[in-house]
Amino acid sequence: MTQRYLDVNGTTVFVDDRGEQSAPALLYVHGGPGMSCYDFMATMGDELASSMRVVGVDQRGVLRSGPVGEVSLTTGVLLADFEAIRERLGVSSWTVLGHSAGGAGALDYALSHPRAVDGVVFDCPCWDADGTDRHRLPIAAALLDEHGHPEEAARCRELAGLSRRLRAADETRVPVEALGEHYQELYFVDAAASARFEQGMESAGFGEETWARGTSHAPLLEEMYVDRMPRLAELSRPSVLLHGGQDLVTTPQMIARYVQDVSDGSVVTFEESGHFCYHEEPDRYAKVVASFVTEHTR
Repeated sequence: MTQRYLDVNGTTVFVDDRGEQSAPALLYVHGGPGMSCYDFMATMGDELASSMRVVGVDQRGVLRSGPVGEVSLTTGVLLADFEAIRERLGVSSWTVLGHSAGGAGALDYALSHPRAVDGVVFDCPCWDADGTDRHRLPIAAALLDEHGHPEEAARCRELAGLSRRLRAADETRVPVEALGEHYQELYFVDAAASARFEQGMESAGFGEETWARGTSHAPLLEEMYVDRMPRLAELSRPSVLLHGGQDLVTTPQMIARYVQDVSDGSVVTFEESGHFCYHEEPDRYAKVVASFVTEHTR
């Protein structure tokens, strides 16, 4: 494992680079926005690195990387960082794996830099936060009612029922956060896997202030409410859509649109998972990703 800091486009970016440098390469694009690559690399990094080169990046402004800098943060800024990192690492092309909000970034990257992309793994992607919110909020409302938060439950239902499109300014996460210790029930099927996730993050050795640096990515929230599904038809590289059978982020409508519009794509369902398939079904997840990377590396 090689951990390094690269000077990229006016800031310093933390890169976790594992596996043989000559092996097929995989770039991990984290979600959040602002979540970091730490969790994925701690869980999947070594397993995947046995058959490929895995590159995890803390995007600018997040966790171990330098500040956002003197720029207005957009997805385009992050895509330029990924390209600079690829060139610095001497990678001619790689597979891009984007989780959650990172699935939107992975799509944008594959569309804007197709020659740099061998294939795309969309892991529980959010391609339209309006659709995700309308799918998730009623389920969150039922959980809030169950745990004694009727006002927040009513707010979730009110937001889900708005006739206009939802946007970042609606702050749909705020009422859901009243779930407190039950919040992860929206994202995990297995309570033991959820506990391992929480323990892993707590034992990482980063203070609250360091984790809180991810809030620098709040400007990206507005872009998440732009519907990217119409652009799926433009995808020219092979891809696979991974989703949990009980994931509340990738909606049935998103899956149907992907199947309809993406000619060189396939769907893999992890029936026993929620939003974090790599935690709840890690062995199968690693095999699926490794098989895709091996098949599609140019």
